[in-house]
Amino acid sequence: MANKDIIPFFGVDRQYANLREELLEITDKVLGTGKVLDGNFTRYFEQNMATRCNRAHAIAVGSCTQALIFANTIGLYSDGKVLIPSLSFAATLNSVLMAGREPVFCDTDANGLMDLESIDFALAGAGVNMIMYANLWGHVIDWDRFRLQTEFFNRDMFIIEDAAQSFGARYKGQPSGSLGNISCLSFDPTKNLNNYGSGGMILTDDDGVAAAMENLRDNGKPGGHHDIGTNSKMSEVDCAQMLVKLGHFDRWQDRRTDIASYYIDQLSGYVDCILPGEHVESAWSKFVIRLASRHALKSHLANNGIETKINYDKPLYELPVGYEYVDYANNPYVESYAFTRECLSLPIYPELTDGEVERIVETIKQFLR
Repeated sequence: MANKDIIPFFGVDRQYANLREELLEITDKVLGTGKVLDGNFTRYFEQNMATRCNRAHAIAVGSCTQALIFANTIGLYSDGKVLIPSLSFAATLNSVLMAGREPVFCDTDANGLMDLESIDFALAGAGVNMIMYANLWGHVIDWDRFRLQTEFFNRDMFIIEDAAQSFGARYKGQPSGSLGNISCLSFDPTKNLNNYGSGGMILTDDDGVAAAMENLRDNGKPGGHHDIGTNSKMSEVDCAQMLVKLGHFDRWQDRRTDIASYYIDQLSGYVDCILPGEHVESAWSKFVIRLASRHALKSHLANNGIETKINYDKPLYELPVGYEYVDYANNPYVESYAFTRECLSLPIYPELTDGEVERIVETIKQFLR
């Protein structure tokens, strides 16, 4: 099949083709100033993101993984354990371990989000004083119910929102990025607001937490080196280009939503579409389906020039770094295990044409009829 007929899973090159002149112009402007770190574009980008997420503080850092590590180092909570979902990207688990904390797993539900039914079991007597939940696919957890359950165990429970996939999503109108003591965003090239390298952001309303995060990203310099830190920044070029993309973001999200709606309308009778919960406006970072014949469908689509992806083929406790933190005798992670054996992600990005979306749907139907 000719390359021009292949529908790629990611559309980074297409996005760049559309924005090329804007991006080159702003890049030249930044480099011409000679100020390539810690300048006005970084501050403007942080201010814009704080406003969009209804936060007092936004701190740009080198990656979402580093943002999560920093969030896990909050001193007041550093002696306790961290509850995390058993289904997420490895960075969720790695950030806990890198911060010297101990993870406690809980199961996920049929949609791949932290199972609120299993939180009680996981928290009981576990010594947890921090929870990090992940908004996979661009969806958002049932925030009201989540807070009712966690506050029952500990009203001061520290909550980290792993919002790597959910910038632009909302729960009852409240933006993802504001649903926790700290929220962490990713600007990885695969995300719906993407950098051309790495990049991440920490969002919080707590002045003390914000100051601690700023010290961590800049070797303790903002606080006079009374605290340790590292070097974790986005460049001025990164932040300037992200500001350009923010100007297009709402239009991109409308297109993602339209594609998701078409998938749902056309495929719901053929496969299990992973949908957002009640009161959730999804960011549709990914469109995920579940079916037992996942591998056969993936091969069929590939043979017809359509790229797909299995985002998570193992739950976190099946990764070697997670082995020792699981009580396998109790086998408490049934749903996350099943999800990883059945999930498949379809292309969803604004630059897909209507014809390509229709072709994806018809190729799936052809296989499943």
